[in-house]
Formats: sequence, C-alpha cells, structure tokens
Amino acid sequence: MNMKTKLLVCFGSLLCVAASSSPFGWPLARLTVQVRNEDGEVVSGAKVQINFRERLSDRDARVVGETDRQGKFAGEGYSDRRLGATVTKEAYYDSGAGWTIFKDPLVGKWQPWDPVAEVVLRPIGKPVPLAVKRVRTHVPVLDVLCGYDLQKGDWVAPYGKGAQSDFTFKVSRDYKDWFNFTVEAQVTFPQQLDGLLRMKAPPYGRNSVFCWERNAPETGYVAPHAIRFVNHDPRTDRQPERTFDPNKEREQGYFFRVRTVEENGKIIAANYGKITDDIGIEPRDSKTCQISFTYYFNPASLDRNVEWDPKRNLLPGLTFEETPQSP
Repeated sequence: MNMKTKLLVCFGSLLCVAASSSPFGWPLARLTVQVRNEDGEVVSGAKVQINFRERLSDRDARVVGETDRQGKFAGEGYSDRRLGATVTKEAYYDSGAGWTIFKDPLVGKWQPWDPVAEVVLRPIGKPVPLAVKRVRTHVPVLDVLCGYDLQKGDWVAPYGKGAQSDFTFKVSRDYKDWFNFTVEAQVTFPQQLDGLLRMKAPPYGRNSVFCWERNAPETGYVAPHAIRFVNHDPRTDRQPERTFDPNKEREQGYFFRVRTVEENGKIIAANYGKITDDIGIEPRDSKTCQISFTYYFNPASLDRNVEWDPKRNLLPGLTFEETPQSP
C-alpha cells in the first residue's frame, strides 16, 4: 500500500468514526451565542437554548445553558445543517438568533465551525393597555367612504358598531377573474393633521418578540395613503403589481396619529398607535374587497407609548385569530 492510499484510508476512517458517533449519521456542529442589550452591553445569566435540528422531536436536538460574564454560551451537537437559538431572561423580551445554515462538512464537522450568533435582548419597558386587533374584514361597499373605529374595533355605523371614524377606506376595483383584476384603496382621515408614518423594525428588534420602537414619533404623519394591487393574466409572464408587500410583515409597518386637535399652532389632543404589518387588500373571494391590517391603538390622548401589555387588551371578546400575540 503506497503513501497516497494510506492517507485516503486514514481520511476515510476519520469520516466513518465521526459518522458512527451520530445515530443519524449527521455531522457535528458548534455554535457560540453572544448576548447583548440594546446599548451593546453584554448580558450574563441569560438562558440560551441552541437547537441543532429544525425538528426538535429528538432528545439530543438541543443544548441549554446560561451566558457567562462575557455574555456568551457555546454548545455543540449533531445537526441536519440548520442551527437556531432562543434566549430568555427575566425582565427582558424573548429573542432569538435565527437559523444558521451550514455548508459542506469537513472531517465530520459542519462548516463554518463555531460561528458566533449575535442576539439582542430588549428590556421590558413600560407596557400599557391598548386596543389591539388583527383585522381581516370585507369593506362594506365599494366606491364609498367607510369609516373604521380603532377604539371599538369595528366599522362605523351603518356598517358596524363603531362611533368615530379613525381611518376611512374607499375601495374601487375592476375585477374580471381570479388572475385579472385591479383594486385600489384610498386611506384617508377625518382630521387634517391625522396620518400615517412608514416605519421599519430597528435592527436590534429583528429577532425579538418585541421588534418595534416603544414610542410613536410626534411628527411626520402624512395623508392620504394609496394602496394598489394589480394582477395579470399568467400567460403574460408579468408579476403582480403591489404597493404593499405581504412578505415583509416583520420588517415594515406604520405609526399613525388620529383624532388630532390643534389650537393656536399646538396639538392639544391626539391618539397614537402602530400598524405592525402592511395594509393589505385582496379582492378574490369577496364581492367587495378584503382589508387586512394589525393595529395597536393607545386611547390615552397625547400618550405616544405603543409598547403593549398583552394581558390588557382593551378590546374584549376577540377570537384567537383576531388577537395578536406580540407586544
């Protein structure tokens, strides 16, 4: 046996030993989780769970421990290529590291070996009771202004039990069939200084249970807001045209200001809130159009706090589907 053959045999033996130590023949993976707070300071004593497989039905699919003085915790296990981590600590919102996807293994180890996953833990601030609802509703009529009362969570009379219009929707559509239609919605506001302000989730909130800013801005609100959804015959090879993106719910949304009253150039009353995904419109399976959005409304005038206490929803009697789970 020549030297080249010996090397190949030895290398093959190493791979066999590594594979035989895993009940599924999976390579070994290692991950270090680095935990910090919003200010970039390390967080020690946080509980970390590293998930070595996308499906966690096996006992050895996870490792649990606490971060050290440097805010780090490392673990290793046999993996199916995907590694994820969740981090919890009292007085903080739960957070995670997302999935780390490894490349081709080397000598029974996934590559890269021992990458560092950065996790930000956000402290729980001052959550308040809010009127919160996930709305999936049909516009009552087309080509007519229809008011929606955020505090009541319903359309304004005569279409519902709402008393005061916060948003008004006027929807028009040209619907031919499932693949060919144009639908447009105008979102307007009763008060001149009411409006929406586009927001994006801050980087430190990306994998947190609470991913948005805590307070709505004082200024910057604009109106009206237009939404458009055009679908084409699939034979034209043209993509749908949308002014909303249903695939970016965790990244974009709006702050809003409604019921605004100004006196002598100063705002003396206003209610603030947030919409934590885009405002969607869908004309299919509806004689009018379905409007969808998730909102958090603070009924306390001039209070811009939109950090919600999930135990205190001011809209009682909602179904599970209508109730958001994130603060």
